[in-house]
Amino acid sequence: MAVKKSIAIIGEGETEWWYFDTLRIACRYKFKVAPDFPQHSDIPHMAKLAEEYVKRDTDYVVCLVDMDRLLRVPAEMATYQQLKKKSPSNVIWIETNPCTEFWFLLHFLPQISTKHYETYEDVLPDLQHFMPGYEKTARYFKKNNLYKYLTENGDLQRAISYAEELTRLSEVLPEDKMAYSQMHLVFELIKSMDEEEADKNEQKAENRNRNDENRRQIIDFIADKEISDAKSVSKAIGLKPSRTRDYLKQLVEEGVLEIEGEYKNRKYKIKK
Repeated sequence: MAVKKSIAIIGEGETEWWYFDTLRIACRYKFKVAPDFPQHSDIPHMAKLAEEYVKRDTDYVVCLVDMDRLLRVPAEMATYQQLKKKSPSNVIWIETNPCTEFWFLLHFLPQISTKHYETYEDVLPDLQHFMPGYEKTARYFKKNNLYKYLTENGDLQRAISYAEELTRLSEVLPEDKMAYSQMHLVFELIKSMDEEEADKNEQKAENRNRNDENRRQIIDFIADKEISDAKSVSKAIGLKPSRTRDYLKQLVEEGVLEIEGEYKNRKYKIKK
């Protein structure tokens, strides 16, 4: 199902861009992965991009942040926290510690682990056990569909479940600086928007069915009476007079009914 509301997803570098672009294509989602071409962005640049998309009336802007460098550089962490605090409510900052590759690893782990990973280099050997030859390069990403590989060889729902629990633990024990990922929040957002769109479509279908039934009842009533006025139709069908007149007008315009008499004495019958 296509997401109707707009989402812009902004990553710090190539990894995030390739992952979400392959997800977008595989699931036929209509969100925007920004910027248009993979590039390395710092936090202030991401915040500026987010602001631009908010001004374009984008419903949600998701900013993906690797925490490894921020945890090592206090000044950059302070900048991030300040910009995050000032962001509007529809800008959602998604953290992964140490890096997006840890989110990939969660697809494969047989059980949840609180093993400490401080950098990308720490995660890489464990990830390559499940994704042989993985490297953070455009060459690798062009040859390997990230989302497809992770979902066909790993388990997305397991990754989401692990991410939820590790995020909870990291909030309970922040001093441990444990590896965690908030990526599950992106999938929750997409799911909620899908469900909202499904509810709208269901309501539209119900309205169409109700309209079809009302039209059928009007036609059947007039056919049975051979000729009738709007007031009698309204009373028989149980519709408001104004709504009845709307239906009668549509049926006349479609050539189903024809009118006899002047305005105040107007009556309707099936058109021969």
